[in-house]
Amino acid sequence: MILTVTLNAAVARTLVVPSLTLGERHRSPEGISLAGGKGINVARALRTLDVPVLATGLVGGRDGDAIRDGLSKAAIPFDLVEMRSPSRTSTAIVDPTNGTQTEINERGPEVSPEEAREFSRRLEFLMEYATAVVFAGSLPANLDEGYLAGLVQKARDRGLYTVVDAPPTVLKAALKEVPSLVSPNQHEAESAAGFDFIEEDDFLRGLRRLVELGARGACITSSSGYSYLTAEGGVVSARAPEVEALSTIGSGDAYLAGLLAGLLHRKLTPVEAVRLAAGCAAANAESLGAGVFEARRAEELAETVRVEVFSEVFDRDTV
Repeated sequence: MILTVTLNAAVARTLVVPSLTLGERHRSPEGISLAGGKGINVARALRTLDVPVLATGLVGGRDGDAIRDGLSKAAIPFDLVEMRSPSRTSTAIVDPTNGTQTEINERGPEVSPEEAREFSRRLEFLMEYATAVVFAGSLPANLDEGYLAGLVQKARDRGLYTVVDAPPTVLKAALKEVPSLVSPNQHEAESAAGFDFIEEDDFLRGLRRLVELGARGACITSSSGYSYLTAEGGVVSARAPEVEALSTIGSGDAYLAGLLAGLLHRKLTPVEAVRLAAGCAAANAESLGAGVFEARRAEELAETVRVEVFSEVFDRDTV
């Protein structure tokens, strides 16, 4: 069972607003409201892929109730810790006319020391039933990166496969705890590595730097649809299939879910796992909502993904 941790869960609203103009009144012809936060998005995608999963995290107030309701409707098993402060709301506005998307994320609640300790205890209990733990997303306003790093250490000490997909400051702290896999996007990876990625070799250097900083494995997704995964003896690279995208919000979460489903659940080779991951990311882009796609469509798209394998000296083979 894969356990996903979302410390800053949210009610995630996505609205379609054609020809969005600031300062004007608009009507949205289409929208969706889901339980959100990166870890929950990953859990939703894993559930779609029939991977045993449990979502945990911190929630509070009416929005916390809405998050629970959303998880129940999606048939995602969950065990959440209640906090006094209300959970946040995040809003994404997709403009299909101009091909843009705008995200507005609230900062999030404050968590008391007692609530933080209670979550740590709950997580230790839940980890007894897990084979892997995914720590994904931002932290609530007053929790520092050391708190999440401590949770990663607890999971690693139990011998669990640990995954971190978090903002740069949190990622840097977590790297010191030797996670099994880190999965930043290009911006997050650049911040952690300390240099910009301009050419393809920069992504390979970035992967190497993340491993030097502590990660046992690393995956970077680029803003142009490419992904790079460390594997035994080299790096596996793929490009997400071109689709008629409605919204790319959550595609990175769908990618990570596909990668974990392939590597940990289906026991695929890294090449085939990356194909599945890229297919999930593309299928997510065709749909409204983060981590929302049809498994059959993801499998169809995965079959079209071409993968390149780079050796340690960056020789290239196409598969």
